[in-house]
Amino acid sequence: MRVAVSLCSGTLIKPIHRNAMKLDKKLAIARRNQDLGGAVLGVNNTHFATLDPKRNIWWFDLPVGRLQVGQYEWLHLLLHTPATDQLLHLKVTTVFMRDHIEGLEVRNAGKRKPTVSLELSADKDSFLKDMRPKGSNLGFAGFLQK
Repeated sequence: MRVAVSLCSGTLIKPIHRNAMKLDKKLAIARRNQDLGGAVLGVNNTHFATLDPKRNIWWFDLPVGRLQVGQYEWLHLLLHTPATDQLLHLKVTTVFMRDHIEGLEVRNAGKRKPTVSLELSADKDSFLKDMRPKGSNLGFAGFLQK
């Protein structure tokens, strides 16, 4: 978020907030479905993250149950950058996720609701790589949709 400060006679008036685009999961799905020309994405097969500007990452917690055989063939990850209103779409196969589960950080493993925790980098030199400390820097750039 950018903030402009107005000065009048040397007195601070009121900050003028220029809000970056606010987008939630529902709006992001609707916007991407419109781009795709149909109802491809839904609330159950799509996960949404907003860029954390301090760490320059998109963070996801993906339920391990959704990666199981017979659940979904694809996971759709929507990555929003509010400063530019850019919305990236990753279409990741659940087979890929299952095949690389050892290189990913699984939180609450062996408990009731385990999740795969992803921190996808927005940095140029590690773009769309998982940066979790316990992960193996697995790359997701190959799943980027146009």
